[in-house]
Amino acid sequence: MREYTVRSTRTRNDSAARRVVDVLLIILICAAVLLFIFGVALVPARIAGSNVSELSAGDVILVDRVSKYLVDYAVGDIVRAQTEAGESIFRVAALSGSTYLVRGGSAYLDGALLDESAYSAGWSGISEIRFTVPQNEILLLPDDRTGITHLTGWAVPLNNVIGEVRFRIAPIKRLAFFY
Repeated sequence: MREYTVRSTRTRNDSAARRVVDVLLIILICAAVLLFIFGVALVPARIAGSNVSELSAGDVILVDRVSKYLVDYAVGDIVRAQTEAGESIFRVAALSGSTYLVRGGSAYLDGALLDESAYSAGWSGISEIRFTVPQNEILLLPDDRTGITHLTGWAVPLNNVIGEVRFRIAPIKRLAFFY
């Protein structure tokens, strides 16, 4: 029986150079993944002023810009949108084709009473507002609805929605996940 020995065709210097190339390749791949995650998918933003009760000025959030292509928004979602006044954070109140009605301080969506008590104090001083959201638009409202007398200017094109707020990452003691 013959004995076989395995011989390396690489020298020690070749092996060290290959390890350096492997480490650099791994670092490059990790950097590309992080760039995709934090440059395209989850974009960080600092809140200058907030329209929703869960967020305060100075908070740092991550805005999910990818899921809007995969799933539809839901009533109550917190989104970042481009408006005439610039980019801001709002809450989704109604989707395309829905009728949003305010009567007696309460909100109704397509005839069903909405429970917005978790984030809104409700509508005060409004006798009745009825608004049907145009196709390819979304109704975005702040949580503080005092002073709103009509809803026409609050509907924005779906293309103007940048993405949904998913995480609050700063301040650390107030970390949160929004689903």
